[in-house]
Amino acid sequence: MGYLLGLLWIAFIAYSLFMAPGQSPGSDPIFKELLTLRSDEPWLLTVFSWLGIFPAVYACLLLRKSVEARENERTPAWPFVLFSFGLGAFALLPYYAWNSNLPKRHTYNDVPSAKQQSKPSISRVTAHKLTHSVLLVLTLGTAYYAITKGNTERFVEAFNQSSFVHIMTIDFVVLTLLSTLAIFRDTRHTGRTAYWTWAGLVPLVGPIMYLLTERRE
Repeated sequence: MGYLLGLLWIAFIAYSLFMAPGQSPGSDPIFKELLTLRSDEPWLLTVFSWLGIFPAVYACLLLRKSVEARENERTPAWPFVLFSFGLGAFALLPYYAWNSNLPKRHTYNDVPSAKQQSKPSISRVTAHKLTHSVLLVLTLGTAYYAITKGNTERFVEAFNQSSFVHIMTIDFVVLTLLSTLAIFRDTRHTGRTAYWTWAGLVPLVGPIMYLLTERRE
């Protein structure tokens, strides 16, 4: 699995640099509009905003664990999570490729309660239900805005004409597919049923619901 993710990472970089269609970001007006949040196409703004919400979801999946659990990983997750806010899947794929070995399967009885776990402040924030609820509201709110006000034809046109829109859309798809692996790995830590893995196929909402329904003692 690690080699496959590594190859996917390299292929994604190569495609983005050499094969993505459309204008480069330096000469792309759509890119400049999105950076300043001045685009008048709701679907473009929504997908762009989702690329900011997705790293926060991954932060909740990867950083809410106890210090003891994170010390057992081959490499810390926080640098990859931090860079994912600007690079998306480009930053997270190497983390999952490097930590490809599945963690030991636990049961609920094996997992320390929230009171027993040693958690720094960032872990408490990423584990808090309020954080997950805010992410869900932001996701559903932007989705409603795009569905009711957006024009999918304009988005498809931008996808073909702007390399930035092209890459960010593929990035969103990769983040969605990668969240299935993220949830599956997390179920090994938490002892939850692996059926939750399929929730990752529901973009953003699936992983957030997985977090919201986690039992906290």
